[in-house]
Amino acid sequence: MVDGRMQLMAHPTTLSLSLSSHFCAVASSGGAPRHRPLPSALPNSLLNPHLHHLWQYSGCSLSFRRPATRATTSHSASRDGAHSPVRASKSGYSTRRVLPIRALLALSAAAAVVFLRKRRSLQTPKVRGSVAVSQGEGMEKMTRIDAHLHVWASPEEAKMFPFFPGQEPTLPGSANFLLKNMAEAGVDGAVIVQPINHKFDHSYVSSVLKMYPEKFVGMCLADPTEGGGGVKELERLIVKENFSGVRFNPYLWPSGQKMTNEVGKAMFAKAGELRVPVGFMCFKGLMLHVDEIEELCREFPRTTVLMDHLGFCKPPLTEEEAEAWNRLLNLSKYSQVYVKLSAFFRVSREPFPYNDTWPLLKQLLESYGAERLMWGSDFPFVVAECGYINSWQVLPTENSTDAFLTDEQLEWIMGGTALSVFQDGWRKFGMLPDSSDLGDEVLT
Repeated sequence: MVDGRMQLMAHPTTLSLSLSSHFCAVASSGGAPRHRPLPSALPNSLLNPHLHHLWQYSGCSLSFRRPATRATTSHSASRDGAHSPVRASKSGYSTRRVLPIRALLALSAAAAVVFLRKRRSLQTPKVRGSVAVSQGEGMEKMTRIDAHLHVWASPEEAKMFPFFPGQEPTLPGSANFLLKNMAEAGVDGAVIVQPINHKFDHSYVSSVLKMYPEKFVGMCLADPTEGGGGVKELERLIVKENFSGVRFNPYLWPSGQKMTNEVGKAMFAKAGELRVPVGFMCFKGLMLHVDEIEELCREFPRTTVLMDHLGFCKPPLTEEEAEAWNRLLNLSKYSQVYVKLSAFFRVSREPFPYNDTWPLLKQLLESYGAERLMWGSDFPFVVAECGYINSWQVLPTENSTDAFLTDEQLEWIMGGTALSVFQDGWRKFGMLPDSSDLGDEVLT
C-alpha cells in the first residue's frame, strides 16, 4: 500500500480484469460477453446511467504500473475525460489510476443485475407482460388483457361511421364506453374484434386503433363473399391498417360453401404468412365446423388458430354436446390452436359466476395448458349480463375456496398468452422485447 493505494504490477501489458470486463461488455453493448482489458476511465456513453453513478463513486482505488516508454512524463485519461501527467517512478515504471476498488466491485454487481435481467427477458413474454408494475410494498399488479371484445360507433359517431343496414346495435358499445369500463375494472389492454354491426367496413375500429395504439390491437373480419375483398383486403387491413388478426365467421361464406374453399384457404394461408392469428366463431355449434378447422390446421400448420368462446361448447348434458366438447379438447393436438375463455354467459347454464364451467376449465388446462388459454369478456354484451368488472372474476384463483388455478397459470390466462400471440401488436404497448429477442416460437 502506498499513500492508501494498492499497487499491482502488470508487466508488460495492461492488467485484464476478466470478471468486470465481462459484465461491462454485456451492460454496455447488450451482446455476447467479450473479455477485454478494462480502461482506466470509461466514457460516459458506454455506461448504464446507474452504473455510471457507481463509477463516479470514489474511495480506495486500484491502480497498476507499466513500463514507461519514450518519455518520462506521459498523459492518462482522468475520469472526466481530461488528461493529466503521469510521472515515471525511479524503477522505470509509470503509475496509472484505474477504477476505485469499491466502485469496481459495485460496478460488477450492478452489471451482473443488468445481465441477469436481460437474460430473463429472453425467456418468456410473461416477464414484461403478465406481471407489469409494482403496486405498493410487496404487491404486484397482474397485467390484464381482454382478448375478445367489440366496439361500434355511438349514435353521434354513426353519422361518420354508419352501421350495416339491419345491423344497428341495441346496446352502447363505443370506444369511450369501453375505456370507462376498462379503467374501472383495471384492464390494461384489449383485442378488438370487428363487429358484425359494421360488417366489412373497418373504418371505425381502424380509427380507434390509431387513436389508442398503446391500448388496443384489432382483428378484422374476413370477407369471403363472391366478388368481395378476399385475400387482397385481408392483406391491406393487416399491412396498411395495422390489424393484428382476422376472424372467420363461417356464416358469411356463400351458401353451401365451406371455409375450406379456395378463398378460405387462401386467406388462412395469408394469415400465416403475415404472422397473424385466425379466430373462429362457431356460433351455431362446433360440430358444424370442426372438420373444416382441422383440415385447415393440417394443411397450414404455421397459421395460429383461436377458438372463440370455448368453441361455443356448453357443459355437456347430451351425447352430442359431449362429442363437441371432446372435439374441442382433441384440437389441442395441433400446437397452433389456442382457446379463448370468453363469453361465459353464452355457454353456462348458471348465473354468474358460472360455476358449471369450472370442470370445463380444468379439462382445458390439462389439454392445452395455461399458455394456450386467454381470457376475454365479449364486451359490450357482457355488461348487461354480469357487468364488465365481473367478467374476469369467473376464474377461481388460489385465494378462493374452489381454487384450481395457480398464480402463474392465472398470469398467462389473464394477459401472458394474449401478449405472446399478438406479440407484434403489443410491442407498441411497450410490453414485449423485439422479435430478435423473442424468436419465432409463438406463431409457427
